[in-house]
Amino acid sequence: MNRAIPIALVCGAMALGSSAAWGQKLSKKQLVGYWEYVSSESVAKDGSKLPLVEGKNPRGQLIFDDKRFTQVIIAEYPKLASADRLKTTPDENKAVAHAVLAYYGTYSFNEADGTLTLNIERSSFSNQNGGTFKRVVKTLNANELVYINPSTLAGRVNTNVWKRAK
Repeated sequence: MNRAIPIALVCGAMALGSSAAWGQKLSKKQLVGYWEYVSSESVAKDGSKLPLVEGKNPRGQLIFDDKRFTQVIIAEYPKLASADRLKTTPDENKAVAHAVLAYYGTYSFNEADGTLTLNIERSSFSNQNGGTFKRVVKTLNANELVYINPSTLAGRVNTNVWKRAK
């Protein structure tokens, strides 16, 4: 019997299923708190990989309380020429827009299937304002949160990794 086929099927199913589907008990209590950004991967339909934010050394935070959340990810970008942030050049505007992704709103968490639903009130990417977006939690424990956005507005699949802040 060829063992490679069953192993490949199990590995594929694990990659697609949520943590809850594979026996990891998920709890909203585990989600609540302060998380620090570790990394992200954004994959287009053609398989190409793009950054979630452009720039060096992206940093961020994700905060959940019982009902609300805030996410901020900011990469480094060149200093602005003016000391007045309202007086920027088109190139500076582009650099900021590409280096920052921040949004906040309310959320719900389905512990049974690991689905996180974000109701975005306001975003630095205004196309998300007022939208409802699903995330699939892959890992949620005392120290790590990994979730997937299975379909961004641009048609990509994003995976975000966070660590519990100490």
